[in-house]
Amino acid sequence: PHARKFHLSGYQDIVTVVFLDKPIEYGALDGLPVHTLFFLLACDDKRHLSLLSKMAHLLANPIMRAKLCKHPQKEELLNLITEWESGLSSK
Repeated sequence: PHARKFHLSGYQDIVTVVFLDKPIEYGALDGLPVHTLFFLLACDDKRHLSLLSKMAHLLANPIMRAKLCKHPQKEELLNLITEWESGLSSK
């Protein structure tokens, strides 16, 4: 679900990752249960779409999806994302 009426004031976006104890059926296109939720709070629509694009690209990577299944701690998750982003800039 996407809520479109709420935007943050200022220029800081927030992404919250929630790992579920038990995966839930959500009618996903691949038929698999959902084990991770992402909450995006953006300053404006353009930044929201940019975050969605980055997440789609990140999650298209099977290695990253496998690592998310292991419910990494905050620091490990941030390191994984930082490494992934630095790999993008070197291409």
